Amino acid sequence: MIDITDIACESYKEDLRSYDNPDYVIKYPKYDGRMSYIAYDAMLNELTDYHNLNQPNTDYETFGVHSNKEVIELVENFNKKHCIYLVDRMNVNAYHIKGKIKYYYAIIKSEH
Repeated sequence: MIDITDIACESYKEDLRSYDNPDYVIKYPKYDGRMSYIAYDAMLNELTDYHNLNQPNTDYETFGVHSNKEVIELVENFNKKHCIYLVDRMNVNAYHIKGKIKYYYAIIKSEH
């Protein structure tokens, strides 16, 4: 298992910043769009009842807040209370995202 929590959450926060400002230049050096999507998908699975991309058009509506800045706060809180691990599907009951490469991930809630 590989812990991708920080990379995924920081990448997602960068995407959220860019949604509000088309001139925004991503500053996080380890940014990875796939990891950003995994963070979004993990939050979708843990914090909402939306599944199969059947959610509202904006991230803030999806998570029941009023702005992407508030979604960034949710991401920060999610990062404190959950860990996201890339896993071998054979070993764990995992979520997956599709693409050229399938990524399997598990969410583990922290004890804090």
